[in-house]
Amino acid sequence: MDNRQNIIDATDRLLQTHGLARLTTREIAREAKVAEGLIYHHFKDKAELIFEVVEIRVRESKDIMQNLPLEVGKSTLIKNLEDVLLSIYHAHYEISPIICTIFADQKLHVRMQEIVEERNMGPAYAIDGLDAYLAAEQRLGRLSDAVDTKALAKCLWMISTQCAMLDRLMKNTSDETQVIKEIRDYLKTLKTGFEPRTKQKKSKN
Repeated sequence: MDNRQNIIDATDRLLQTHGLARLTTREIAREAKVAEGLIYHHFKDKAELIFEVVEIRVRESKDIMQNLPLEVGKSTLIKNLEDVLLSIYHAHYEISPIICTIFADQKLHVRMQEIVEERNMGPAYAIDGLDAYLAAEQRLGRLSDAVDTKALAKCLWMISTQCAMLDRLMKNTSDETQVIKEIRDYLKTLKTGFEPRTKQKKSKN
């Protein structure tokens, strides 16, 4: 297990310093100070190893999603969603450079999709988790019956991931205070809605 984690850590370091395009199992073995064949003892291929690196970077967000059912009916709906969206943002801020590079390599992209499906992970996992949470809050009357929980879950996930990717693309520093403010503004906008309010007629005395 020490060798396995050592290989994962070495891969993570190389991804940060060299990027995915120049990542080879020979370089990973050299960085980890192990025989190249040992990599294939622990991992089927390079794609599975890269997936493990991604998994570690999103672990905190994954844990929050798994514990989300325990938050139903607690605190406030907005506060619970704020915590979830912040964790999703941070996770995708960390992994967006890797994900973008994977899209450029068709073979690697296909293999990563296979791993995601095998392990029942990826965007669908997070969106379904949010959907289940929102539906539970809806049953408690803390969310309007008019809301499509699946659509809202996908919208919330997309807001967090796209904000993270945009900040990473523009090399904006992930400032916690600013990110929280933006998330609160998005949630406030969604809660308020965008249809104009009907003006009440003034009563005549």
